[in-house]
Amino acid sequence: MHRDVSALSSGPFDLLVVGGGIYGAWAACDAARRGLTVALIERTDWGAGTSSASSKLIHGGLRYLEHGWFRLVRKTLVERDLLVRLGPHRIRPLRVVLPVDRRGRRGPFQLRVGLTMYDWLAPRASAWAAHRKLDQHELATRCGFLSTQDLNGAFEYGDAVTDDARFVLEVVDGSIRAGAVAANHVEAVALLRSAGGVEGVVAEDRLTGRRFDVRARLTLAAAGPWLSGPPFRTDAEPDPIRRAKGVHLMLPALPTDRAVLLTARSDGRPIFLIPWLGRTLVGTTDTPFKGPAGSERVEDRDVDYLLTESRRALVDQPWSASDIVGSFVGVRAMVASRAANPAAVPREWKLGEPARGLMLSLGGKLTSARVDATRAVDAVVHRLGRGLASSTTSSQPFPWAPDGIFDDWLDGAVSRGEQLGLDPEAARSIALRHGRNVDRLHTLLAAEPALAARIAAPCPLVMAEVVHAARDEMAGTVDDIVRRRVPVAILASTDSAALAGATRLAERELLT
Repeated sequence: MHRDVSALSSGPFDLLVVGGGIYGAWAACDAARRGLTVALIERTDWGAGTSSASSKLIHGGLRYLEHGWFRLVRKTLVERDLLVRLGPHRIRPLRVVLPVDRRGRRGPFQLRVGLTMYDWLAPRASAWAAHRKLDQHELATRCGFLSTQDLNGAFEYGDAVTDDARFVLEVVDGSIRAGAVAANHVEAVALLRSAGGVEGVVAEDRLTGRRFDVRARLTLAAAGPWLSGPPFRTDAEPDPIRRAKGVHLMLPALPTDRAVLLTARSDGRPIFLIPWLGRTLVGTTDTPFKGPAGSERVEDRDVDYLLTESRRALVDQPWSASDIVGSFVGVRAMVASRAANPAAVPREWKLGEPARGLMLSLGGKLTSARVDATRAVDAVVHRLGRGLASSTTSSQPFPWAPDGIFDDWLDGAVSRGEQLGLDPEAARSIALRHGRNVDRLHTLLAAEPALAARIAAPCPLVMAEVVHAARDEMAGTVDDIVRRRVPVAILASTDSAALAGATRLAERELLT
């Protein structure tokens, strides 16, 4: 993956996609695979906004059932299973333990009904995700760290987990392989307008400061919270989206491979404790956000809320603010709604058309982005009057999915990694994180064995990944590497030697 900014001036393209999150990535990939000429630009880095600030879950949304959003749950459960099949290296099944809190709003009967409906709405092939009741021995075996003082039993069900930033990166690479021109750190600063409508954008390469036109027959803006401002909206126009802030904390690992779903006693919101790359991901908050996109911050009240609600469920309440090794915040962009509570705003997706030649991708979820992007590209094809084939993203494997029987490939990749000096956990981790591209990591390790060292001891990330990101994954800045390609910036303390070492290596590679 390499930036080719000059090619963006070679239009007009059939479609220009503005926004390199998961929605923009899937739209560009789908359109390019159908034979359209496509340009994809992102103002910072691929997935740098909301798409890398998720809870890392590919899920149907169990809590949506109480709002009656059955169609959304069905859609996302179908997508969950499809993504697990198309990208087994990227989307991994995850069992989730759901304790029943005696002081909670939902008792065992209500939760069993909800979980039964969740199973019923899922595809028939979802037996791996079916729920079951846990007895006390099973709960103690799987999650002995949970306090049983206020529990009235527990259930377990299945969803899936991913690395959201790498998910976006892989789909962007898929669009490039299909013929799209894609460049990060390119911002749309103004719309190109004519009597016929929007004809593309004035773009700026933020790494060089150069401005140029990107012309296209249709422009699809998939810019998430940035859709509230210029160049897509003026202050005189109604805001097409509603925004909510979500904060996550990184805390020490709990002794389990299960996630835990808690219900906050203060406001009834779900809070997940998710094992992720050697840490526990705790989140999320869901509060209204009124500031400009990019100004969101992790505040003390966010930290207090997550620590308080998670600690009360754990034996001896072990976590404090000093245990936080990292945190991140994102803004969810939802279709505008009058609902008072952000949690009650539907996570549905909508395609807006505020001007001829301009479409807006509004709302949605990480899980359902592929199918929603398909609908957007269907509309693009219709507007262009092109008799193109229908989408293939529901049948083609992910761009980095290995060939052959997946388990056999994974065993071989892990064995090869161990032979090159990786510890078993790291060898498995880089195989899953890089898919078929793991061969490039193995080549690096064969040439420079020292790159097999872990960046931070608890996390199965290795120095070879930093080098690979700088050389072959279109990283333009150090933050691109240590926050998204190899997310040590949220997995290790900011003053740690681990982060400093990864940063120095990234700086050196970007200068060469």
